[in-house]
Amino acid sequence: MYLRQTNQEYIIMKKLLLFSICLALFSACEDDYDSEETVETNTILLLKVDVMTYTFEGAKELEMASEISDSETIPLNVDYAPPGDFGSIALYYEGKELIFDGSIIWMGLGEISYPESFDPPSSFSELNSTISLPDTNRFQLIFNDFGYAAIDYSLIWNAINKLEIVDDYHESHKNIGLFLYTPSVGIGDPNDWDWFVIMNK
Repeated sequence: MYLRQTNQEYIIMKKLLLFSICLALFSACEDDYDSEETVETNTILLLKVDVMTYTFEGAKELEMASEISDSETIPLNVDYAPPGDFGSIALYYEGKELIFDGSIIWMGLGEISYPESFDPPSSFSELNSTISLPDTNRFQLIFNDFGYAAIDYSLIWNAINKLEIVDDYHESHKNIGLFLYTPSVGIGDPNDWDWFVIMNK
């Protein structure tokens, strides 16, 4: 009788120990999962819009090493080399992380070297409804060396206002960067130019 009781107690203790180990492992896995879910990545979104047709031509999402800024302003610095013949323009996040680099050629045609490519419009999901145009005060003009005062914000916005990814970034309530890339100047052809809408979250 005593031996049988001892065996039963041993089995119960063994089961309790096994249950405790399983519970501890489950809790550890859940903690890891929760920590992964709460980690926020600082990302930049560049959306390319044709200057003449206001057509969405693609976008690129870039992950930043810098921590997410609490400021509503997107911390971008411009490195501009005026095109005597050959010039360039580069944009850096917080002055150190390159997000855009393109050449500018007088009486010629420059090209974008970074990002090396943009994801095509077909790779972006669309909403069933449109996103309302933000207050124009929220737009942050990144570079305006050529003095384009008249900007049709609504036409630029209409090119991207049904994209799910834009809605996602729009919820951060940060400023929306606006940058005009003119790879051809002198007798430049606006058909070569693009607006870049820059969003940060």
